[in-house]
Amino acid sequence: MAPPRALPLPHFTLPPLAGEDHLFVAALRSHISASPTPAAASLSRFLPGLTPLRLTHLILLLGPLLAKAIPHGLLAALIPSPPPPLPLAVLLHSLPPRRCAELLASVLPSVTPHAFPDLLQHVLLTARLAAGAQRAAAVPALDVLFSSCARDKKLSRATLAYRAMRAHGLLPTVLSCNVFISAALRLRRPEITVSFFREMRRCRMSPNVYTANMVMRAHCALGRVAEAAQVLDEMSDWGISRTAASFNTLIAAYCRDDGGMEPALRLKKRMEQEGLTPNEVTYNAILHGLCKKGTMQQANRLVSEMRANGLAPNTVTFNTLIHGYVKIGDNEAASRVHEEMVKAGVGVDMVTYNALILGLCNEGKVKKAGRLVQKLCRAKLEPNASTFMSLIVGQCKRQNSEQALDVLNAMKKSGFHPNYDAYNMVVSTFCKNKDFEGALDVLKDMLARCLAPDKDLLHEFFEGLSEAKKLHLAEDLRSVANGERFISDAYYTGDYRNKDEEKNEW
Repeated sequence: MAPPRALPLPHFTLPPLAGEDHLFVAALRSHISASPTPAAASLSRFLPGLTPLRLTHLILLLGPLLAKAIPHGLLAALIPSPPPPLPLAVLLHSLPPRRCAELLASVLPSVTPHAFPDLLQHVLLTARLAAGAQRAAAVPALDVLFSSCARDKKLSRATLAYRAMRAHGLLPTVLSCNVFISAALRLRRPEITVSFFREMRRCRMSPNVYTANMVMRAHCALGRVAEAAQVLDEMSDWGISRTAASFNTLIAAYCRDDGGMEPALRLKKRMEQEGLTPNEVTYNAILHGLCKKGTMQQANRLVSEMRANGLAPNTVTFNTLIHGYVKIGDNEAASRVHEEMVKAGVGVDMVTYNALILGLCNEGKVKKAGRLVQKLCRAKLEPNASTFMSLIVGQCKRQNSEQALDVLNAMKKSGFHPNYDAYNMVVSTFCKNKDFEGALDVLKDMLARCLAPDKDLLHEFFEGLSEAKKLHLAEDLRSVANGERFISDAYYTGDYRNKDEEKNEW
């Protein structure tokens, strides 16, 4: 039998114990090894004299007890905060992967960014030492450190750990790679996902189906649907069986794009040809694309097909249909879908109410919308930013500038930040009602929030001031914060009209 291959890691020598150090470690080891296992509080008399060197030797001497007999609480009591890198590194090598991950989850938050590279270096240095004493391996500890940093969404630390592994000829497991890729997606950094996957392929690390699906999601998030389709096609070459989730990721991306319905439907057919059954996610993704285009007849046929295949429409299905009908202005059909939803016992959520409220507000039916708001409050649901935006739309449709301003103020009091469109609608409504004092107040609030009015809104406001002979209000606007920063002097002097005329002549 060939001798085991030496770890491609540097050597490290630990100074031996002598005198008081030896007696202290022997006493503490005897205390911890006692049966029954002592409580963490019993270590209080030892902790003041526990130096990093003593703790490191203690961990090496405890050996198998660390993995089996010593509970996590006792280990946590031994490790001070912030943890010294030498004993922590040896402890990581001495624990099985699951317990190692538990320990890192509790101690990593106390490790400062400046101290992390030192900890990583000690994990590399002590690998041979731990392997000789415990028959531990370097790869599990480094791999768990890499995945723990990624799970904690510390991608820079995880990257340092990965580079250290690569520099010494070691590679993480595909499961740890998946944790890193997933963290990058959660942090909305799809470009990191794609880059790391390329690194995996260069290092000949075999991806699994979860890796491929997340890489497809990353490509779709970057708008590279063709690259996502290429990953789907290459999965069989990598020895990976495509799943419904693989197809659903690409189908959803096609349905979000204009003109992507035909490829999405072809992909659904291909999915069925490969023996995979479309699920609720598949149908809801395609339904979203059809409702986005306003092809409600085809959308209803898809829901019928969904039912025929034994899949009951869920909340997302009904909400998508309601949104589709609201978009084409058919609020009666949207109400019928809502009634069917309630009758079927499907849960109604804020998305449902917001869609119905928007439909009513688009028609200026603010009283009916108000009753729906009361209904959702009785259902223990709270209005959100979309609810307030819809109510502002409804009030502005009816030219109720004061009521629109009340909704805007209520939105701010509820902790939501009105966007540019909300301010734009309210200011424009005040201008249409010839209430330029009210428009001025809203514009001041808008400027205070560093929202710059666009050209059309400024023209409407200043032209209205000129016609109403209230140009003195313009000076009031200039004096407020950001009044000169976001609004050109040409508007205060009236020169913008001459500039517009010059552009028209050209």
